[in-house]
Amino acid sequence: MVILMALMLLITKDVPTLAQTTGTTATPEATVFVPSSTVNAMFYACPNAGFIQLDGTLLSGWSVYFQFFNGADASGTALTSLRQANASGDFSYSEQVAFTNGATLADGAVASARVIVARTGNVNSVDFQFTATDTQDGCGSQLTSTGTSNDTGEGLTTTTSGQVGITRPILAPNGVLNPNFQPEPTVVIGARPSDQFRSQTPGLIFAECDDYPMALPGLIYDNDQITVYWSWYTRTQAQMEQHFANAQYSVKMNGATFNNVQRSEVTRREGNYWVFYQASAGQLRPGHYEVEYRLTWAQPVNDGYADFGPGTANPIEAGNCNFDVLRNPQGQSVDYNDEFFPSAYPIHNITPND
Repeated sequence: MVILMALMLLITKDVPTLAQTTGTTATPEATVFVPSSTVNAMFYACPNAGFIQLDGTLLSGWSVYFQFFNGADASGTALTSLRQANASGDFSYSEQVAFTNGATLADGAVASARVIVARTGNVNSVDFQFTATDTQDGCGSQLTSTGTSNDTGEGLTTTTSGQVGITRPILAPNGVLNPNFQPEPTVVIGARPSDQFRSQTPGLIFAECDDYPMALPGLIYDNDQITVYWSWYTRTQAQMEQHFANAQYSVKMNGATFNNVQRSEVTRREGNYWVFYQASAGQLRPGHYEVEYRLTWAQPVNDGYADFGPGTANPIEAGNCNFDVLRNPQGQSVDYNDEFFPSAYPIHNITPND
């Protein structure tokens, strides 16, 4: 049995995995208690099915999802689609789910479950996730299902059900950002691939890229056309209209405000309503640039998953994106946009009190 609690890992032999983890749904103040969801999981690998036991506490608006794989730590091929457990509040839940398409596990084979706590109806909005691994040695009759999960229809063939921006690409106005970029392990022997990464969407900059490894800008040259973008999504069209009526954006690059921002039509993508904002910066002089992104609201709003704005747990959305522009390798002559000038260091380091 493997017990996961915070950063502690204890291992014994020949028993299923028990995993526990806790997520935080709001930024804590030093003197303020912040409620959180807590989930424990026990996973059993069976010859043609997986059995999972879940218990804990889910905050309002959050759900627990799970998916089985034929390798340790959610590796290998998915044995089921991603499923949403019928659980809320203080709960105790168990279910046996048959593997898809008649898949089976041989005696002694390793399988695992990925457990995700995310917004109800939006598994891309992840609070926390963890895995539980077991060796297939049969399932006893004492394993009794108490609940029935819902098939989300996602993640059947690959292990890409991780957090968007961390292990999955971020949506972009015309597709996804960095479609040719793969997540990197924490430890890399030798040079990191990202040190020389050149995106298939060169010059497309996500305004909050510093917080999302999959949004790495990569190598950018002075003859690339730079476009900074940001986005918002809601569960319903009415919630998007509420956002439009109250959103107050402040997006700058090296202290200069973008003068020409275009807003896309609202589109339906991945089960939500999305809007994208784009600001063209043209071709930039070589040097360092930092995008500063700030979003507040005149009145409280709800995106279908959480409240934002004055008096809520999320009064502001903020982030940055730092990147460098290099002289193009061909030595081509470039007509620079001199609305923005490079800096030697990130702007927030130059003016730390601003």
